[in-house]
Amino acid sequence: MKILVVEDTEDSRVLLVDWLEVQGYEVESAENGKIALEIASRIPLDLIISDILMPEMDGYALCRAVKKNEQLRAIPFIFYTATYTDPNDEKLAMDMGASRFIVKPMEMDALLVEIKNVLEIHKTEKLSAPQQPLKNEQELQKDYAEVLAKKLDKKVRQLEEEKKRLAKSEKQYRRLVEALRDDYFFYIHDTNGVFSYLSPSIENVLGYTQEEFLAHYTEYLTDNVINKEVAHYTERGIKGIKQPPYELEIYHKNGHVHRLEVTEEPVFDKHGQVTEVEGIAHDISKRILAEKQLLKTQERLRQSQKMEAIGTLAGGIAHDFNNILTPIIGYTEMTQLDLAADSNNWQNLQEVRNAASRATELVKQILTFSRQAEKEKKPVLLQTLAKEVLKLLRSSIPTTIEIKESIDQNCAAILANPTQMHQILMNLCTNSYYAMREKGGVLAVSLTEIDISPDDCNITNFNLKAGKHLRLEVSDTGSGIAKDKLERIFEPYFTTKAKDEGTGLGLSVVHGIVTSHGGHITVYSEIGQGTTFHVYLPAIEKQQTTDGPLSPEEVRGGTERILLVDDDEAIGCMTKQLLEKLGYKLTMLMSGTEAAETFAKAPHDIDLVITDMTMPNMTGAELSQKILKIRPDMPIILCTGFSELIDKDKAIALGIKEYLMKPVSRKVLAKTVRKLLDKK
Repeated sequence: MKILVVEDTEDSRVLLVDWLEVQGYEVESAENGKIALEIASRIPLDLIISDILMPEMDGYALCRAVKKNEQLRAIPFIFYTATYTDPNDEKLAMDMGASRFIVKPMEMDALLVEIKNVLEIHKTEKLSAPQQPLKNEQELQKDYAEVLAKKLDKKVRQLEEEKKRLAKSEKQYRRLVEALRDDYFFYIHDTNGVFSYLSPSIENVLGYTQEEFLAHYTEYLTDNVINKEVAHYTERGIKGIKQPPYELEIYHKNGHVHRLEVTEEPVFDKHGQVTEVEGIAHDISKRILAEKQLLKTQERLRQSQKMEAIGTLAGGIAHDFNNILTPIIGYTEMTQLDLAADSNNWQNLQEVRNAASRATELVKQILTFSRQAEKEKKPVLLQTLAKEVLKLLRSSIPTTIEIKESIDQNCAAILANPTQMHQILMNLCTNSYYAMREKGGVLAVSLTEIDISPDDCNITNFNLKAGKHLRLEVSDTGSGIAKDKLERIFEPYFTTKAKDEGTGLGLSVVHGIVTSHGGHITVYSEIGQGTTFHVYLPAIEKQQTTDGPLSPEEVRGGTERILLVDDDEAIGCMTKQLLEKLGYKLTMLMSGTEAAETFAKAPHDIDLVITDMTMPNMTGAELSQKILKIRPDMPIILCTGFSELIDKDKAIALGIKEYLMKPVSRKVLAKTVRKLLDKK
């Protein structure tokens, strides 16, 4: 059987058509009465299901036309409406010859029953519509006019109410849009991307008035790579494809760059065509800046944690390495005492001593880097230190880099921490090497003494005091540093090196060291022309240094009784032998617990105690406390390779007389022992 569905709402029409076809019916459809009448006149139909409220020809007019047509009047007619629901509406429909008047919505199964009933009655009883309507034309026309007038009056009232509601909604909407402040603005642009509306808050966000900004958005975009996607998003939005929020970068009226997050919605006409695009732009520049700052903070935290880990590792390395160096230096010095100073063997051992001394300084550098060593200042001849650094560098950098030095050996001393000065020289020279590592070049180091007068501009520019200064110059012929990076070169964690090749700490540490010594550092560089650093440090009066090889006459011994405690057998044996050669009587133990018990048994048989700090079961500090409880006058020397638990001040506070850092030279140990015993 063939059914004609007449419905102006497309979704409802398609839904009903599809459902009827699933039930096995052949279905035709029309969007108004006029089209339906044309279809009915050329296609045999078994049933018409029609809405009432439709454009051009409504359902009532269609029913009247069908029932007046001799060829069509026999077709059963069902009204299916959601608008005409009054009893008078149904009476008019039935008077016009309708078989059923059904009010939407109705369950599909129930609707199917009604359809089947109408078709069955028409088939079995061979019903046909009356030859003429149940009422005459004038009466039907009058009833139709009354129903239509009533319905139109109701519709007008609804439209007026809807108009008021829309006006109120539009007013609220406009007030909301106009009230946008701070970081948001609303806009509308056409399908060509030209703005047709901008909320006043555009001025708060980007500085432009509405009139100034009513132009194509691309005029304000920066050349940031993220803006390449903007045209793609806009094009898809104009095609009616809803886009996820996206970001763009745009110039503020003052020239500053702002980052916007944009959310857009295409607007369609009744034909489904996009007429314009509405959007809200949110200025997220502050958020982006905060995120960058957070990343920097997180990176600094990671660096801090890394440095803390390095510091812990450095402490362990220092302790073990100093314990290794102690017997090397001790046995070397003792062996030299048995040799003539002009012999080859004595000279060879002196080189061993020198190497061990450099290793000792290296450990100090590790501790300084990890901020775990005291930074004591003393007179330092920078020219001697510079020579040593360049000698060390020459053996470690490639021969493609030439080292030129111009160091004045007569320069005055400076009051400085030797390890930190070594750190300055190594860092600046290493950076220069890094800049020339691929193509080679010249590393030049010079040291001169200069006199800064009170009226010298350097006093003002560099915050230096008048008087003699040392000027250290380190230059290279490398790739140079860009001007924008040069301004930040002394900032913590800033580096021009590739990732994993530098921490960005070197030059900031150098800057801090120079400043803490009352000096100043400058840098000059050009791309392709190399880089030059100048370091200014205040000089002090020249002093004589007496840092030469030890001789037996420089050390006095004795016959006193010494208790030596160290869990490292090599260090204990070496120290015991060294002191016994000076005449002392030694008792060596390798346990703090055993030493405490031994001392308690005969406290007056010991004249001095030398103990290591880090030992199992009982530390040197704990042992000292037990000894001092028994004999408060007992002189104690506490030695350590490195310990986080104690330093010189803490040791003295505990009543310990001397605190020595390993490795301890024969001369220092002998003098310290003799000094304490003489005081006693």
